[in-house]
Amino acid sequence: MTEVGKLISVLFYSGDFVDTKELCKNFGINKDQLDTVVERANKLLEELGLFVLSSEGKLQLTALNNYTEMIEEFYETSPQPLSQAALEVLSVIAYKQPLTKAEIDEIRGVSSEQSIRNLLSKDLIKKSAGSNTPRYSTTAEFLKIAGVKSIKELESNE
Repeated sequence: MTEVGKLISVLFYSGDFVDTKELCKNFGINKDQLDTVVERANKLLEELGLFVLSSEGKLQLTALNNYTEMIEEFYETSPQPLSQAALEVLSVIAYKQPLTKAEIDEIRGVSSEQSIRNLLSKDLIKKSAGSNTPRYSTTAEFLKIAGVKSIKELESNE
């Protein structure tokens, strides 16, 4: 296993930002060495349309800017089925709403960032306004797809 391979694998699996201190600790390297690994990873990833984004001591695997428009168009014109992770997040929100991302992550035991973004883009969940920490709940579109008139119908099936 190479350091570059480990970095890309961890970031790919996470789908979210990962703390650089944790990466250094787990890989047994220092910050300068991690910076070198990130540079090497970015050289390899560029041809694939990806790069390692560094922000505030955290890293995330993401698409290059010139690919984002194509990605958005793809998902708008090619509706994708929900992943198992997105179905889990949707179920948690449906039965326990409204919830913060941290509460969803705690219930699932993993980051739900990508699934939340996906569900928001499909208009199956919405962000509640009015607080510093967004809360997520289901939408009328979710009710329509679930075939229920009200979220209370789900509660009666518990």
